[in-house]
Amino acid sequence: MMKKLWLGRYIDGSSVYHAFDPRSKLVMMVLNLLMIICTVNWEQLLCVTLFTFSLLCLSKIPFSFYLRQAMFLKYMYFFFLMFFTLTEGTTFLLKIGIFRVSLDGLWIGAFYVTKMMLFVILGALLTFTTSPGEIVAGVRTLFKSPSIERFAFMAGLSIRLIPMILEEVKLIYNAQQSRGLDFSELRLQDKFKKLLSIIIPAISNTVKRLMMMIEAMECRGYVVGEQRTSIYRLQFRMRDVCLLVYGILVLAIVILL
Repeated sequence: MMKKLWLGRYIDGSSVYHAFDPRSKLVMMVLNLLMIICTVNWEQLLCVTLFTFSLLCLSKIPFSFYLRQAMFLKYMYFFFLMFFTLTEGTTFLLKIGIFRVSLDGLWIGAFYVTKMMLFVILGALLTFTTSPGEIVAGVRTLFKSPSIERFAFMAGLSIRLIPMILEEVKLIYNAQQSRGLDFSELRLQDKFKKLLSIIIPAISNTVKRLMMMIEAMECRGYVVGEQRTSIYRLQFRMRDVCLLVYGILVLAIVILL
């Protein structure tokens, strides 16, 4: 599971999408979400999917990384697919008692599952190509207010926290395996106990690292909302304008379809 979860991890690269200003990528993220929300038919969904795929190509990150991220929620996709298949539609393929497998419901379920996957992939695109510091700097620049800065600061810490927790869990899990732990040979109740023995130390170690980070920030005089310099010099270029115009045009096409 830990090898499959890449949420919050920044993948360094020299692609076109990496070079975009973080503010343009944040605005593009909003435009993408609006596209998905406005999508109500398969023609619109196809347009949004092709648009998303074009952005993934600009990032030059293997598509398997995005697919791996999206399939982390595969059980939720399966639940929604089965729910719509059994509850929606009028064209039935199979009837077993009160259960009716509907072809229409299957298509409806596939439609919404695809939209959910696009949501996850777009979130992965932002975090893969933009470091947490750049995201915070972009949000601070777009919305200059103390409350938004606090939110950006908390969001940046959360993004850093996910890989930190996963790394702690991985280290403890490998240590347990080196001592002979094998989950495949344990009963369900024993697996739950062993998982607790991994998760609790991981959370404890993460909290300790967070406390060290907080103390380091206090020693450096960090105060949320106060004026301070930043190592990130954001510069809006013509390529960022082209990206936003591209997104706005596709959003207009999706709405008009």
